Amino acid sequence: MTKRNATSADVAVLAGVSQSTVSRSFDPDSRISEATRQRVFAAAEQLGYQINKAAQTMIKKRSDLVGLVTAGLEDPFRAEFLHKLIVEVQNCGLRPMVMDVSNQQTIDEELHGLIQYQLSGVIITSGTPSENIGKAFIRHGIPVVLVNRTEHSDEADIVNLDNEGAGAIAAEAFIKSGKTNLVVVRAKKPSFSSVMRAKGFLNYLASHINNDEIQVTEVLCKTGNYDSGYQIAGKILTSQHKPDGVFFCMDHIACGFLDAAKQLITAKEMQSIGVIGCDDIALARFKAYDLTTVKQPSTEIAKAAVQTLLNRLKSPTSAPSKQAIPAELIYRSTLAKPITD
Repeated sequence: MTKRNATSADVAVLAGVSQSTVSRSFDPDSRISEATRQRVFAAAEQLGYQINKAAQTMIKKRSDLVGLVTAGLEDPFRAEFLHKLIVEVQNCGLRPMVMDVSNQQTIDEELHGLIQYQLSGVIITSGTPSENIGKAFIRHGIPVVLVNRTEHSDEADIVNLDNEGAGAIAAEAFIKSGKTNLVVVRAKKPSFSSVMRAKGFLNYLASHINNDEIQVTEVLCKTGNYDSGYQIAGKILTSQHKPDGVFFCMDHIACGFLDAAKQLITAKEMQSIGVIGCDDIALARFKAYDLTTVKQPSTEIAKAAVQTLLNRLKSPTSAPSKQAIPAELIYRSTLAKPITD
């Protein structure tokens, strides 16, 4: 004879509580004493009871799934940040579901499939997913948190790095190091993060430029990856007025530049050029690069994004929030910390 699966009624009898208390014990938002909850859990484990996720979804009108939407994982920071998001979602007792929307031909089908899961919410990460993606989820009543995005939505919460501040931090570091001929590099295809970092860099230096104290050139590379950094190095390092400081709006571009520089100029010449990246990806910390960079605190941003979603679930009618996470300069060998600093 096949063994009958344990039911919530069986758990209730063993734990000495009502059947409704059993159901509430598996809802993290329910008001129930921890002692009662643990008694129910112990009874459930003893009986081998498994909660019916499908039934729970129908009752609550939402599942315990959180959609994490990204546009490709070629960018090392995006991949690292997605990992941090997955960990934070799981730490909150929810389950992450990742969706890559880089393929425009299949995006409608993927969106439709994801919406059918009755998600608790969606976190849309940096990159270039269309603004319409967030709006599609909102139309279906799914809370949306945007991370490092430009949209000023009336309905979505936003968590960004202080990207303008990141650019200003890099500019200030060059000024303190006595650099006077600067270059700022970002990808030709604009992303919110890179555009705002370049803007913050140039705005900080505006008064120095107006007083003819320094020169600044903005250079656009093909894409925001290692190969583009490698290719742009020739243009920067063979120019008539070689810079003494270069700010890359993404670490990945900076790493390509540094490798190309080893082939184009001598180590002594390279020592006179300060290089700052932005993001503090794992590659930037490798000794082969030892890149001075403006750190984007991925763990802190992931925690803020998930907490923002949880706040939205608790207060669905509250006004959308916008949060900016401060950046931090990490000195390494490509620009030494000034002795007087």
